[in-house]
Amino acid sequence: MRWKITAAALVALPILLAACGSSGTTTAPSATTGLVLPPDAAHVHGIARTRGGDLRIGTHAGLFAPSADGTLARVGDAADYMGLAALPTGALLSSGHPAPDSTEPNPLGLRTSSDDGVTWTAIPQVPRDDYHVIKAGAGRVYAVNSDAALYAGSAPTALARIASAPRALIDLAVEPGRGTSLVASTQTGLVRSRDGGRTWTNVGNEIGLLSWVRPDALFIVDAMGDVSVSADGGESWSPRGTLGAAPAALLAISRREVVAADHDGRLLQSADGARTWS
Repeated sequence: MRWKITAAALVALPILLAACGSSGTTTAPSATTGLVLPPDAAHVHGIARTRGGDLRIGTHAGLFAPSADGTLARVGDAADYMGLAALPTGALLSSGHPAPDSTEPNPLGLRTSSDDGVTWTAIPQVPRDDYHVIKAGAGRVYAVNSDAALYAGSAPTALARIASAPRALIDLAVEPGRGTSLVASTQTGLVRSRDGGRTWTNVGNEIGLLSWVRPDALFIVDAMGDVSVSADGGESWSPRGTLGAAPAALLAISRREVVAADHDGRLLQSADGARTWS
């Protein structure tokens, strides 16, 4: 089923995702389910996985990590993490704004951490910008700034702006094992590039947050929280479950294990390929 863009959905969410109708039975989490971030950090911008398999949640009020006892702890500084990603090497990348009491420049530009987010080092070779989307895979790194301009390169220190990128980028995903193969979500639908972002073709009307964990498992979540998966790079979609709320971040760890956050600061997980959430 193709998702349709509705004016109401575009107005309703600041991230400009579109609503979709899906068939089949889905299960939404209850209002009290899941880890909940503190009120000052409730706005999540990204989720990344460390080399040890732990999660890092980037928020307006710092980086947080869930622990085995069900609590959340701040990791490192209290910066505003507008973008967050993990490199295949295990290092983390982030961008955003400094903590209120910090003397660091604003915006922070692109930063890297080799200790799972405890400390960060600026990458001076990259324009000091505010990057809201950061993705990496198979020898390529991509970043989208607050003006929706796309930067790409073979390393975080080698990013250059791609002038031919589509306008109004919302999110993008890199095909596992093929760093130059991308699917991007824009305000008018999905587009695909097979040459690292130099040329693009329209894929469909779907709009949402993306996570590509295997060549045959590209996940998307729309403005209503409905999740679908594609086995052919976004050409067709199979409805799965629903978060029950508008999404703030999405990360597929495997074909079965998927984590997400909503705009109420809840952290949710699925162990069955996004069919049910808790």
